[in-house]
Amino acid sequence: MRNFIAPVIVVLLILLLPGRMPGMGYGNGIISSDTTGVLRTKKSNEYVLAIDTSLGYNEKYMRSALIYDMNTNTVVWEKQMKTQVPIASLTKMMVALLTIEDIKAGIIDWKTPVTVTKEASLVMDSRVFLKEGAVLTVEELFEASMIRSANDAAYLLAQWGCGTEEYFVQRMNEKAKELGMKNTHYWNSNGLPGKMFGTKDNYSTAEDLLILAREALKHPEYIEIASREKETLNNGYNQLEYENRNKLVKYYKDEIDGLKTGYTKNAKTCIVATSKRCDHRVISIILGVESSTTRNDIAVNLFNNYYKSIGLGVLGQDLEPPVANEQECIEETNENGSN
Repeated sequence: MRNFIAPVIVVLLILLLPGRMPGMGYGNGIISSDTTGVLRTKKSNEYVLAIDTSLGYNEKYMRSALIYDMNTNTVVWEKQMKTQVPIASLTKMMVALLTIEDIKAGIIDWKTPVTVTKEASLVMDSRVFLKEGAVLTVEELFEASMIRSANDAAYLLAQWGCGTEEYFVQRMNEKAKELGMKNTHYWNSNGLPGKMFGTKDNYSTAEDLLILAREALKHPEYIEIASREKETLNNGYNQLEYENRNKLVKYYKDEIDGLKTGYTKNAKTCIVATSKRCDHRVISIILGVESSTTRNDIAVNLFNNYYKSIGLGVLGQDLEPPVANEQECIEETNENGSN
Protein backbone atom coordinates (compact mmCIF):
# COMPACT_ATOMS: atom_id res chain seq x y z
CA MET A 1 0.00 0.00 0.00
CA ARG A 2 2.83 2.40 0.90
CA ASN A 3 4.44 1.69 -2.48
CA PHE A 4 1.24 2.89 -4.16
CA ILE A 5 0.52 6.00 -2.02
CA ALA A 6 3.99 7.58 -2.23
CA PRO A 7 4.01 8.12 -6.03
CA VAL A 8 0.43 9.46 -5.88
CA ILE A 9 1.43 12.07 -3.30
CA VAL A 10 4.40 13.15 -5.42
CA VAL A 11 2.19 13.57 -8.49
CA LEU A 12 -0.37 15.60 -6.53
CA LEU A 13 2.35 17.89 -5.17
CA ILE A 14 3.71 18.52 -8.68
CA LEU A 15 0.21 19.38 -9.92
CA LEU A 16 -0.75 21.62 -7.01
CA LEU A 17 2.46 23.55 -6.30
CA PRO A 18 3.20 26.64 -8.43
CA GLY A 19 5.83 26.02 -11.07
CA ARG A 20 7.78 28.10 -13.55
CA MET A 21 5.35 29.79 -15.91
CA PRO A 22 6.23 31.00 -19.41
CA GLY A 23 8.34 34.14 -19.15
CA MET A 24 9.37 33.65 -15.53
CA GLY A 25 13.05 33.75 -14.69
CA TYR A 26 14.41 34.13 -18.24
CA GLY A 27 16.25 37.09 -19.79
CA ASN A 28 14.92 40.58 -19.15
CA GLY A 29 11.26 39.72 -19.51
CA ILE A 30 8.58 41.42 -17.44
CA ILE A 31 5.69 39.24 -16.36
CA SER A 32 2.30 40.51 -17.44
CA SER A 33 -1.12 38.87 -17.67
CA ASP A 34 -4.26 39.44 -19.73
CA THR A 35 -7.92 38.83 -18.83
CA THR A 36 -7.61 35.12 -19.64
CA GLY A 37 -5.03 34.73 -16.90
CA VAL A 38 -2.37 33.45 -19.32
CA LEU A 39 1.05 34.87 -18.44
CA ARG A 40 2.98 36.50 -21.26
CA THR A 41 6.47 37.92 -21.49
CA LYS A 42 6.79 41.58 -22.39
CA LYS A 43 10.36 42.26 -23.47
CA SER A 44 11.83 45.65 -22.63
CA ASN A 45 12.93 46.09 -26.24
CA GLU A 46 9.41 45.85 -27.67
CA TYR A 47 8.21 48.66 -29.90
CA VAL A 48 5.13 49.57 -31.88
CA LEU A 49 5.29 48.99 -35.64
CA ALA A 50 3.19 51.56 -37.52
CA ILE A 51 4.56 51.98 -41.05
CA ASP A 52 3.98 55.15 -43.06
CA THR A 53 5.17 54.33 -46.58
CA SER A 54 5.33 58.01 -47.52
CA LEU A 55 8.29 58.58 -45.18
CA GLY A 56 10.92 56.49 -46.92
CA TYR A 57 13.80 57.33 -49.21
CA ASN A 58 14.49 55.50 -52.48
CA GLU A 59 15.06 51.99 -51.16
CA LYS A 60 17.50 50.94 -53.89
CA TYR A 61 20.25 53.01 -52.26
CA MET A 62 20.40 50.97 -49.03
CA ARG A 63 20.38 47.37 -47.83
CA SER A 64 18.46 47.98 -44.64
CA ALA A 65 17.03 50.95 -42.75
CA LEU A 66 14.45 52.22 -40.30
CA ILE A 67 13.02 55.36 -38.70
CA TYR A 68 12.12 55.18 -35.02
CA ASP A 69 10.20 57.74 -32.94
CA MET A 70 11.54 57.42 -29.40
CA ASN A 71 8.81 59.61 -27.89
CA THR A 72 6.08 57.22 -29.05
CA ASN A 73 8.21 54.04 -29.13
CA THR A 74 7.25 53.47 -32.77
CA VAL A 75 9.10 52.23 -35.83
CA VAL A 76 7.39 54.38 -38.47
CA TRP A 77 9.27 53.13 -41.55
CA GLU A 78 11.63 50.30 -42.35
CA LYS A 79 13.35 48.35 -45.09
CA GLN A 80 14.46 44.80 -44.26
CA MET A 81 15.21 45.76 -40.67
CA LYS A 82 15.54 42.11 -39.62
CA THR A 83 18.12 41.27 -42.32
CA GLN A 84 21.65 40.47 -41.09
CA VAL A 85 24.35 42.64 -42.66
CA PRO A 86 27.99 43.54 -41.85
CA ILE A 87 28.16 46.55 -39.52
CA ALA A 88 31.79 47.75 -39.66
CA SER A 89 32.54 50.38 -36.98
CA LEU A 90 29.01 50.39 -35.62
CA THR A 91 30.64 47.61 -33.58
CA LYS A 92 32.22 50.30 -31.40
CA MET A 93 28.81 51.24 -30.01
CA MET A 94 28.89 48.05 -27.93
CA VAL A 95 32.47 48.69 -26.77
CA ALA A 96 31.38 52.15 -25.62
CA LEU A 97 28.30 50.82 -23.82
CA LEU A 98 30.27 48.23 -21.84
CA THR A 99 32.89 50.84 -20.94
CA ILE A 100 30.26 53.20 -19.56
CA GLU A 101 28.62 50.38 -17.63
CA ASP A 102 31.99 49.51 -16.07
CA ILE A 103 32.46 53.17 -15.09
CA LYS A 104 29.03 53.36 -13.49
CA ALA A 105 29.67 50.08 -11.67
CA GLY A 106 32.78 51.66 -10.12
CA ILE A 107 35.16 49.18 -11.75
CA ILE A 108 37.01 51.98 -13.58
CA ASP A 109 36.57 55.71 -14.01
CA TRP A 110 37.04 58.20 -16.82
CA LYS A 111 40.52 59.17 -15.63
CA THR A 112 41.84 55.62 -15.18
CA PRO A 113 45.22 55.40 -16.99
CA VAL A 114 45.72 52.84 -19.76
CA THR A 115 49.12 51.96 -21.25
CA VAL A 116 49.23 51.41 -25.00
CA THR A 117 50.21 47.84 -25.85
CA LYS A 118 52.22 46.73 -28.86
CA GLU A 119 49.16 44.98 -30.28
CA ALA A 120 47.06 48.15 -30.07
CA SER A 121 49.80 50.26 -31.67
CA LEU A 122 49.77 47.97 -34.72
CA VAL A 123 46.01 48.15 -35.41
CA MET A 124 45.46 49.71 -38.83
CA ASP A 125 43.04 51.79 -40.92
CA SER A 126 41.02 54.44 -39.07
CA ARG A 127 43.14 55.23 -35.99
CA VAL A 128 44.76 57.86 -33.79
CA PHE A 129 48.25 56.33 -34.16
CA LEU A 130 48.75 55.25 -30.56
CA LYS A 131 52.41 54.84 -29.59
CA GLU A 132 53.39 51.73 -27.66
CA GLY A 133 54.06 52.62 -24.02
CA ALA A 134 52.10 55.89 -24.11
CA VAL A 135 49.57 56.38 -21.31
CA LEU A 136 46.06 57.64 -22.05
CA THR A 137 42.91 57.79 -19.98
CA VAL A 138 39.79 55.71 -20.47
CA GLU A 139 38.02 58.95 -21.42
CA GLU A 140 40.52 59.74 -24.19
CA LEU A 141 40.22 56.25 -25.64
CA PHE A 142 36.42 56.38 -25.45
CA GLU A 143 36.40 59.74 -27.26
CA ALA A 144 38.75 58.51 -29.97
CA SER A 145 36.65 55.37 -30.48
CA MET A 146 33.34 57.21 -30.79
CA ILE A 147 34.42 60.46 -32.48
CA ARG A 148 37.33 59.45 -34.70
CA SER A 149 36.16 55.81 -34.92
CA ALA A 150 39.72 54.85 -34.02
CA ASN A 151 40.29 51.12 -34.37
CA ASP A 152 43.41 51.20 -32.20
CA ALA A 153 41.59 53.00 -29.36
CA ALA A 154 38.63 50.59 -29.43
CA TYR A 155 40.97 47.60 -29.49
CA LEU A 156 42.94 48.93 -26.51
CA LEU A 157 39.77 49.54 -24.49
CA ALA A 158 38.72 45.95 -25.15
CA GLN A 159 42.13 44.40 -24.56
CA TRP A 160 42.68 46.34 -21.35
CA GLY A 161 39.13 45.86 -20.14
CA CYS A 162 39.31 42.05 -20.04
CA GLY A 163 43.00 41.22 -20.36
CA THR A 164 42.57 40.11 -23.96
CA GLU A 165 40.38 41.35 -26.80
CA GLU A 166 38.98 37.83 -27.16
CA TYR A 167 37.48 37.87 -23.66
CA PHE A 168 36.03 41.33 -24.16
CA VAL A 169 34.38 40.22 -27.41
CA GLN A 170 32.77 37.40 -25.42
CA ARG A 171 31.34 40.08 -23.13
CA MET A 172 30.06 41.96 -26.17
CA ASN A 173 28.18 38.92 -27.40
CA GLU A 174 26.83 38.17 -23.93
CA LYS A 175 25.57 41.74 -23.63
CA ALA A 176 23.94 41.54 -27.05
CA LYS A 177 22.11 38.40 -25.96
CA GLU A 178 21.08 40.04 -22.67
CA LEU A 179 19.61 43.02 -24.54
CA GLY A 180 17.66 40.79 -26.91
CA MET A 181 19.83 41.41 -29.98
CA LYS A 182 19.04 38.00 -31.44
CA ASN A 183 20.63 38.49 -34.86
CA THR A 184 23.96 40.03 -33.85
CA HIS A 185 27.42 38.54 -33.49
CA TYR A 186 30.80 40.15 -32.85
CA TRP A 187 34.13 38.65 -33.86
CA ASN A 188 36.27 41.64 -32.91
CA SER A 189 36.02 44.92 -31.02
CA ASN A 190 36.47 47.49 -33.80
CA GLY A 191 34.63 46.22 -36.87
CA LEU A 192 37.65 45.60 -39.08
CA PRO A 193 36.95 43.08 -41.87
CA GLY A 194 36.78 39.58 -40.47
CA LYS A 195 38.84 38.01 -43.24
CA MET A 196 41.91 39.79 -41.86
CA PHE A 197 41.71 37.53 -38.81
CA GLY A 198 40.35 34.38 -40.45
CA THR A 199 36.85 35.08 -39.08
CA LYS A 200 33.59 36.52 -40.38
CA ASP A 201 32.53 40.14 -40.39
CA ASN A 202 30.71 41.43 -37.33
CA TYR A 203 27.04 41.44 -38.26
CA SER A 204 23.73 42.74 -36.97
CA THR A 205 20.37 44.06 -38.14
CA ALA A 206 18.78 47.50 -38.10
CA GLU A 207 16.33 46.18 -35.51
CA ASP A 208 19.12 44.97 -33.20
CA LEU A 209 21.08 48.20 -33.63
CA LEU A 210 17.96 50.08 -32.58
CA ILE A 211 17.96 48.09 -29.33
CA LEU A 212 21.62 49.01 -28.79
CA ALA A 213 21.04 52.69 -29.63
CA ARG A 214 18.17 52.95 -27.16
CA GLU A 215 20.35 51.42 -24.46
CA ALA A 216 23.16 53.87 -25.26
CA LEU A 217 20.78 56.82 -25.01
CA LYS A 218 20.10 55.94 -21.38
CA HIS A 219 23.56 57.39 -20.65
CA PRO A 220 23.78 61.19 -21.21
CA GLU A 221 27.59 61.13 -21.39
CA TYR A 222 27.44 58.66 -24.28
CA ILE A 223 25.46 61.03 -26.50
CA GLU A 224 27.36 64.10 -25.27
CA ILE A 225 30.66 62.65 -26.47
CA ALA A 226 29.20 61.32 -29.73
CA SER A 227 27.86 64.79 -30.56
CA ARG A 228 31.22 66.61 -30.42
CA GLU A 229 32.57 68.02 -33.67
CA LYS A 230 36.23 67.48 -32.78
CA GLU A 231 38.57 66.42 -30.00
CA THR A 232 42.28 66.25 -29.18
CA LEU A 233 44.64 63.78 -27.51
CA ASN A 234 48.34 63.16 -27.09
CA ASN A 235 48.95 59.82 -28.82
CA GLY A 236 52.54 59.53 -27.56
CA TYR A 237 54.01 61.18 -30.65
CA ASN A 238 52.27 64.55 -30.66
CA GLN A 239 49.10 66.43 -29.84
CA LEU A 240 46.53 65.20 -32.35
CA GLU A 241 43.33 67.03 -33.26
CA TYR A 242 40.70 64.97 -35.04
CA GLU A 243 37.18 65.55 -36.34
CA ASN A 244 34.00 63.52 -35.90
CA ARG A 245 33.48 60.93 -38.65
CA ASN A 246 29.78 61.75 -38.35
CA LYS A 247 29.71 65.06 -40.25
CA LEU A 248 26.00 65.49 -39.51
CA VAL A 249 26.74 66.62 -35.94
CA LYS A 250 28.58 69.58 -37.48
CA TYR A 251 26.09 70.36 -40.23
CA TYR A 252 23.08 70.13 -37.90
CA LYS A 253 24.56 71.18 -34.58
CA ASP A 254 22.23 70.81 -31.59
CA GLU A 255 19.75 68.77 -33.66
CA ILE A 256 21.70 65.71 -34.85
CA ASP A 257 23.76 64.52 -31.89
CA GLY A 258 25.01 61.04 -32.76
CA LEU A 259 25.56 58.30 -32.81
CA LYS A 260 28.04 56.30 -34.92
CA THR A 261 29.19 55.76 -38.50
CA GLY A 262 30.89 52.82 -40.13
CA TYR A 263 32.53 51.68 -43.34
CA THR A 264 34.19 48.59 -44.78
CA LYS A 265 34.11 47.25 -48.31
CA ASN A 266 31.65 44.54 -47.31
CA ALA A 267 29.46 46.66 -45.03
CA LYS A 268 29.61 49.74 -47.29
CA THR A 269 28.76 52.94 -45.42
CA CYS A 270 26.46 52.75 -42.40
CA ILE A 271 25.10 55.08 -39.75
CA VAL A 272 23.06 55.02 -36.58
CA ALA A 273 21.91 58.64 -36.53
CA THR A 274 20.14 60.28 -33.61
CA SER A 275 18.29 63.58 -33.65
CA LYS A 276 16.38 65.68 -31.18
CA ARG A 277 14.25 68.52 -32.54
CA CYS A 278 11.91 70.41 -30.26
CA ASP A 279 12.48 67.75 -27.58
CA HIS A 280 11.34 65.02 -30.00
CA ARG A 281 13.89 62.20 -30.30
CA VAL A 282 14.16 60.24 -33.56
CA ILE A 283 16.62 57.50 -34.56
CA SER A 284 17.44 56.69 -38.19
CA ILE A 285 19.49 53.61 -39.00
CA ILE A 286 20.83 53.18 -42.54
CA LEU A 287 22.98 50.21 -43.54
CA GLY A 288 24.76 49.29 -46.75
CA VAL A 289 24.98 52.55 -48.74
CA GLU A 290 27.59 53.05 -51.49
CA SER A 291 28.97 56.42 -50.30
CA SER A 292 29.01 58.49 -47.12
CA THR A 293 27.54 61.46 -49.04
CA THR A 294 24.51 59.41 -50.09
CA ARG A 295 24.24 57.90 -46.62
CA ASN A 296 24.17 61.34 -44.98
CA ASP A 297 21.65 62.59 -47.53
CA ILE A 298 19.39 59.64 -46.76
CA ALA A 299 19.67 60.19 -42.99
CA VAL A 300 18.75 63.87 -43.25
CA ASN A 301 15.86 63.14 -45.60
CA LEU A 302 14.50 60.45 -43.29
CA PHE A 303 14.60 62.87 -40.36
CA ASN A 304 13.05 65.70 -42.37
CA ASN A 305 10.29 63.54 -43.84
CA TYR A 306 9.26 62.39 -40.39
CA TYR A 307 9.60 65.70 -38.58
CA LYS A 308 7.47 67.36 -41.27
CA SER A 309 4.85 64.64 -40.91
CA ILE A 310 4.42 65.45 -37.20
CA GLY A 311 4.46 69.23 -37.66
CA LEU A 312 8.02 70.01 -36.57
CA GLY A 313 9.38 71.33 -39.86
CA VAL A 314 12.82 70.26 -41.08
CA LEU A 315 16.31 70.20 -39.62
CA GLY A 316 18.22 73.46 -39.69
CA GLN A 317 15.17 75.69 -40.04
CA ASP A 318 13.26 77.67 -37.46
CA LEU A 319 9.69 76.56 -36.94
CA GLU A 320 7.17 78.75 -38.68
CA PRO A 321 3.40 78.99 -38.12
CA PRO A 322 1.24 77.09 -38.43
CA VAL A 323 2.92 74.56 -36.14
CA ALA A 324 0.68 73.35 -33.36
CA ASN A 325 3.29 73.10 -30.62
CA GLU A 326 5.70 75.86 -31.69
CA GLN A 327 5.23 77.93 -28.53
CA GLU A 328 5.62 74.83 -26.38
CA CYS A 329 8.87 74.03 -28.17
CA ILE A 330 10.25 77.55 -27.65
CA GLU A 331 9.42 77.44 -23.96
CA GLU A 332 11.14 74.07 -23.52
CA THR A 333 14.21 75.32 -25.36
CA ASN A 334 14.52 78.36 -23.10
CA GLU A 335 13.99 76.33 -19.96
CA ASN A 336 16.33 73.46 -20.74
CA GLY A 337 19.07 75.44 -22.46
CA SER A 338 19.28 73.04 -25.39
CA ASN A 339 17.00 70.99 -27.55
